[in-house]
Amino acid sequence: MAFFGLFFLGAFVGGLALVVFVCALPFLLRPDHRDNRFGDMSQTRSIPGAVVSGFRHAIDFSGRANPMDFWFFAICVAGLCGTAFATTIACAILARDHPTWWSAAPLLIIPVLGVPSLSMAVRRLHDINKSGWWLLLLLAFGYFVLIYWFFQPSQKDVAHYTEVFN
Repeated sequence: MAFFGLFFLGAFVGGLALVVFVCALPFLLRPDHRDNRFGDMSQTRSIPGAVVSGFRHAIDFSGRANPMDFWFFAICVAGLCGTAFATTIACAILARDHPTWWSAAPLLIIPVLGVPSLSMAVRRLHDINKSGWWLLLLLAFGYFVLIYWFFQPSQKDVAHYTEVFN
């Protein structure tokens, strides 16, 4: 019974977040003709280069990341997390008679991938001339807004240093 209660609560909160997103859509679609204040565009032009760039700039929260950098890095991180889950399940099945701590050891890679993922998301927001602080929307079910922004094309202009939030 508790499962159904949690399911309906999640569906209600998700539906409420979707309604808020649809109501906020006209404000998100306003044209932004200001210059990008976060520097030059990312020059990555290949899939391996995009993934390597994501790990090379793992703790660099400045600069910009084009959509190709962001999405191929996200696919790589999702693959690594999926592999960690599959390995954990395989280890748990192999050790079902004598479970030990190492059965869950592959899951330790997931928090390690968190910082590079946040860094890439901040740099992607910079690419569309948004502050990285907009990632705080994740705390309030702002997934729809962020996904919408992550699909936006890069802004081509170079930096003016102006207000923090826009």
